[in-house]
Amino acid sequence: MKNIFSIFLVLACFTVAKAQNVTPPRGSSFQDSVRSENSDGGKVILVNGEAMNTAKDFIENLTSSKTHTIFLASLRAASLVGTFKSRGPLTVFVPSDTAFTQKLGKKLDTLTKPAHKYELINLLSYHAVPGNYTAKELNKLIKDGKGEAALLTLSGSKLIARIDENRNIVLYDENGGKSVVSQFDIKQSNGTMHYTTQVLIPKDRAL
Repeated sequence: MKNIFSIFLVLACFTVAKAQNVTPPRGSSFQDSVRSENSDGGKVILVNGEAMNTAKDFIENLTSSKTHTIFLASLRAASLVGTFKSRGPLTVFVPSDTAFTQKLGKKLDTLTKPAHKYELINLLSYHAVPGNYTAKELNKLIKDGKGEAALLTLSGSKLIARIDENRNIVLYDENGGKSVVSQFDIKQSNGTMHYTTQVLIPKDRAL
């Protein structure tokens, strides 16, 4: 119960981190795509052919994605929609549907049941970090940390970020699992979203 209370406390009181300008890694693919001004003042960005609006929040933009439906559905099942629609800023690492099915398989159905809601909250909040961390920011943190950076997530557990031999940003969970940032700097009204190749699992939950 103490651990669960801590998660809720972090979700309710996450702090703001400031951005800095540094050189981005070369390996990860930026959403270098067509942009056009929108009537609401934001910009429409095509990410893998899917329209993202910089004036919209995480939930609104994820609704437009056909390859990240499990993450969005899980946020709804965990009652975390409000957190990801908040002012933030947040940095969110979003695994694809393929990543979820490969990593969790049938366990995903179990996690989305009410009896396992707190486990699902812990898993999803492990993919979000308070603050607005672009690829440039992450690269600088890794450089300053002499090869790695510890990121404190909303779950209260840490992710480790490193740069691999291909200059990709790679995230490591507490079990040694790793996930490559495959698409980075997808700007949201309340933070920054990065697409990743794998689901990250916090150590204190057996999934």
